[in-house]
Amino acid sequence: MASSIGTREPESGELDRRITIRLREDLPVEVADLDAVFTQPRHRWAKIRAVGTAVYTDSVQTDDTITHRMWVRLLGGVTASHEVVAGGVIYRVKRCAPWGAGKRFTLIEVEELGQQQAGGGLYG
Repeated sequence: MASSIGTREPESGELDRRITIRLREDLPVEVADLDAVFTQPRHRWAKIRAVGTAVYTDSVQTDDTITHRMWVRLLGGVTASHEVVAGGVIYRVKRCAPWGAGKRFTLIEVEELGQQQAGGGLYG
């Protein structure tokens, strides 16, 4: 376990939210439309926390908005092409990296996009 409170690993019971990590691909439809296709769903338990005001403000100013951080058990292959769905809310993955020593947890930084609609995406 890391020595600083800011870099400590999630403790037992903190991975308390069920999430789905899915790959999003936008495929052309007709002449000028796109259809989102979601593949490779991975279900995990996660710790989800909103970022602080300073982190949010800095990320907005650099046009790389981060609204939440999610910790999951070690997981590879998550890229900016993925989305996370948690409690009916869709998040866009911005960054993903091993947490701490990188042997037990992965940190995923995301931007909240909004509520999931009937079709599985943001727009129904």
